[in-house]
Amino acid sequence: MNRHDVNEIAKAIAALDLWEKASAHNWALVPQTSELPYLVTAGPENKKGSPVLGRLQLFPGFVPFRDFMLSRKIKDFGVGMSPMDFDHFEMVSAKGGVTELFVYEPGFVPRALTDAEREFLAPLLYECYGLMMRLEENPDLPLAYLKENAIFARKEISENVWIDGPLKLPDERQNPYTEQVSLSKAKCAAAAKLPTAAAEKWELDFVMVPAYQTREKRSRFLYILAAVDSATGERRVWEKMSVDGKPGGLKRMWEAHAQRVLDRILVEGRIPGALHVRSPRMARFLRPLGMQLPFKLVQFAKLPALEATLELAIRSNTI
Repeated sequence: MNRHDVNEIAKAIAALDLWEKASAHNWALVPQTSELPYLVTAGPENKKGSPVLGRLQLFPGFVPFRDFMLSRKIKDFGVGMSPMDFDHFEMVSAKGGVTELFVYEPGFVPRALTDAEREFLAPLLYECYGLMMRLEENPDLPLAYLKENAIFARKEISENVWIDGPLKLPDERQNPYTEQVSLSKAKCAAAAKLPTAAAEKWELDFVMVPAYQTREKRSRFLYILAAVDSATGERRVWEKMSVDGKPGGLKRMWEAHAQRVLDRILVEGRIPGALHVRSPRMARFLRPLGMQLPFKLVQFAKLPALEATLELAIRSNTI
């Protein structure tokens, strides 16, 4: 195996077929070529019918790793709706010996590695390969520094020389996860004077439309904040957007949803009696608006009118 070839290393990792053992613990890599440590998680796919056997994910720093891990335990934590919404490198092992490597950036279409990224990632994957082989003999190896409140790490002390060591877990109080929803006071005051259409209900959601992507070097996904009348399917809110390329772009889109809905209510000239949403996440981001205007915020497992409108729009290319 060529330890400088990421494809060969990926195939070697896949051949170990140690996804179950690797899933028991996480570990870190501290290369000299990065200011940030890389936090690693791996495991089997566990999705019935999927050709994928396992995934190895490397997150740049504690924050994206923390947010990803919390999203796996708490479905509506943060704004990440899928692994694509977290910064990381990912190695995918599929049936037939197929291995692929991707770069994930929130809001962007997953892409292949650049030459520079391939060079950077090769030693990190090689260390993962070595550690996973050690797990076969010592499955609890990543627990070595648990009592020190530290994660097991492989640290590069000189070029291509790596050693075991602890990586202290950061104090979460120094970098807590926060969300900030801002509303225009003047627009809230204006909307509060509008009549309420008690019988009118809007079904509202924020969705990614994977079939629509920007045509540029770094392709971005299309997202839509959509609301329709639950009785007629008529569009009430139909805001198309994509990330702006700056850090935290996806989160800023979510934080602006309440203001977007407020703006639309002002255009419509009335307050709907209820907003139906599909997730606690959407309810959370709209709650500040619900504290200003007298509509009911109700969660439903399905939004049939909205789903039908979106399906028709995609099928007829009228997004």
